[in-house]
Amino acid sequence: MLLALACGLSTAAAEEVRFGQGGNITWQGEVSGLSGVSTIQPEFRPALNPNTTAIGVAPDDRIELAEPDYPQAMLPIRLDEGENLSASLVAEGGSIVSETAVEINRDELAAILQGLLSPEPTGAAFERKGTNILGTLLTVDLGATVGVNRIRFFPRNTFLPAPTTPFQNDFLRSFELRIHDGLHLNEAGLPALGTWESFLTVHDSNDPVMVVEINPPRYLRFVRLRAASSIPFEIEKLQIFGEGFFPTAQYLSPIVDLGTPSNWGQIRWTSNVLGEEALTDLIVRTRTGSDATPFVYNRTEVGNPNAEDIPFSIDNPSEPLSRAEFFNLPVEGTAADSWQRGSIRDDLDNWSPWSPPYSAAAGSRNTSPAPRTYFQFRVDFLSRELHSSQVLNSLAFEFTRPALADALIAEVFPRTVEAAQATAFVYAVRAEMERSELQGFNGFELFTQGRVAQIARLEIVAADGQSLLDHTFETPDRVADEGAAAITSITDEGFAVRFPRIDADGTILKIHFVNRVLAYSSDFGGRALVHETEAFQWVQAGNATALDANDAHFDSGITVLSPAVTRTGLIGNFALDTPVFTPNGDGAHDSLRLRFEVLAVVGEADIRGTLFDISGRPRATLFEHRGGNGTYAEHWHGRNDQGQLLPPGIYLVRLEVGGDARSTAAIRSVGIAY
Repeated sequence: MLLALACGLSTAAAEEVRFGQGGNITWQGEVSGLSGVSTIQPEFRPALNPNTTAIGVAPDDRIELAEPDYPQAMLPIRLDEGENLSASLVAEGGSIVSETAVEINRDELAAILQGLLSPEPTGAAFERKGTNILGTLLTVDLGATVGVNRIRFFPRNTFLPAPTTPFQNDFLRSFELRIHDGLHLNEAGLPALGTWESFLTVHDSNDPVMVVEINPPRYLRFVRLRAASSIPFEIEKLQIFGEGFFPTAQYLSPIVDLGTPSNWGQIRWTSNVLGEEALTDLIVRTRTGSDATPFVYNRTEVGNPNAEDIPFSIDNPSEPLSRAEFFNLPVEGTAADSWQRGSIRDDLDNWSPWSPPYSAAAGSRNTSPAPRTYFQFRVDFLSRELHSSQVLNSLAFEFTRPALADALIAEVFPRTVEAAQATAFVYAVRAEMERSELQGFNGFELFTQGRVAQIARLEIVAADGQSLLDHTFETPDRVADEGAAAITSITDEGFAVRFPRIDADGTILKIHFVNRVLAYSSDFGGRALVHETEAFQWVQAGNATALDANDAHFDSGITVLSPAVTRTGLIGNFALDTPVFTPNGDGAHDSLRLRFEVLAVVGEADIRGTLFDISGRPRATLFEHRGGNGTYAEHWHGRNDQGQLLPPGIYLVRLEVGGDARSTAAIRSVGIAY
């Protein structure tokens, strides 16, 4: 059940999946040089029909994967100047309507209007040559916001020669052009009342081919043309031209199948900016799963109005209904059918939701649940300027396989404590280990709020209650190897310990330590380690074991609350290392050391130390920066802001912490002598 520290472990080092430049998987999902790893083409719901799924890495068709100037990289599609957007964008989710042409059959009108946007001549036109001409409206929804630099419209036999339809003089002479950026929409997804912008009004034009330049180019989604006279007219084509990057574009990676449940290390990427960096964003999210699809496909019984969704295969009722089997069913069955398509829903049981965005391209902890077999990431490109975007050169994530355990369930006790007081905690981790290929672990890293005061004791208890290890550290406040167990590191962010290997289901690790809580809510995250390799596995909060008579199982977790923090200031303990210091260069007491705690800050606060003389005049800035909750140590060498040594005397040190909602200050006295 437990092996000695020196015993060899069957372990695996961290591996890396890298997409893009220098990678072992292409953006399209082709794998090379990765043993036991494969990919599955991603499924997504099209925006126009959420009760179906499509396959592909670019759900909005705005991703360029073969740009010659950026080999093996990925970036949003950039429209060439003068590219006609009308046909392609409307076909992808936009529309064109004439709200005033009510006398034309709806299907006939729809065909005519689509012809206005077609790049090819159709011989037809949108004609208004009878009554009710004044006020005629044509509204184009491009289906997405995109950079527009020109709008052009004309009748037949003008820009496109058509001698058999000599209507070149039937052009629109007076009109108003309105535009909309698509930002302020009503519940129906249309421009909200009063948000249209009147861009151009023309009276008595003599030009059959009307060209409206939008200079500088702008992001637009809607264009509305209104006839401002009763003179008959027709429009053969309405063309909208664009340039620049789309303001949004999304890439959905192939699902990476690692072959076995695995753990995640860091995720990182490399990118470069085109244009102005401040006007672009690149957002990366991840999700993980335990089966090959993030969707559940259902079937329903034909002819039963109360039929429930059934997610199982017809031929193999113990297996889920596959996508292929779902699409082989009729949308609406007839009397000859037994089954028809049901709903498609997100698989919330086997797949995690998308993670929050990762903030550091140079490396962030992958926060999606583990161990899992399937991994997927998503990249959203955002631009607030037509000619600015980002290029994603590569994206990599670390993983270790096999997993250390099926799951590591962790909790801490007590979970409600006084603020800024040394508190004895016990942290328990229960190992769920039913599969034979699991690695087990012989170390643990616990992340604390500030530097831990003591690591007092380690316990390992078997599933049947037998004590396998009970070690009290002789030097609980420093790194030490004490044979049966070891403290391997202590930092301001946490500590790590080592112990005999845990490799049996139900084994419980208990870590007893002393720490100070400086925030209203503090999470004590942790991960199991294999010290011989880089393998690790993060814990998940839950009910590990009974830690105290007051440890309610339904309230278990790794979050500790300190409600008293909200009733205190932002400064906890504040001390100077000496009442008098002598900055004379003799090596003794040449600097003043300040230690203090920052409490109850959400995010970061302004932290400033200032020296005053006893009359209240500021004499030196000791330090000034931003920081969050924690313990701080600062040094001052007795010089003012101009680098001059201050004269001997009694001074006041003022520490101030300023948060968004409140500020706190504390003062200590100090003497300078020579």
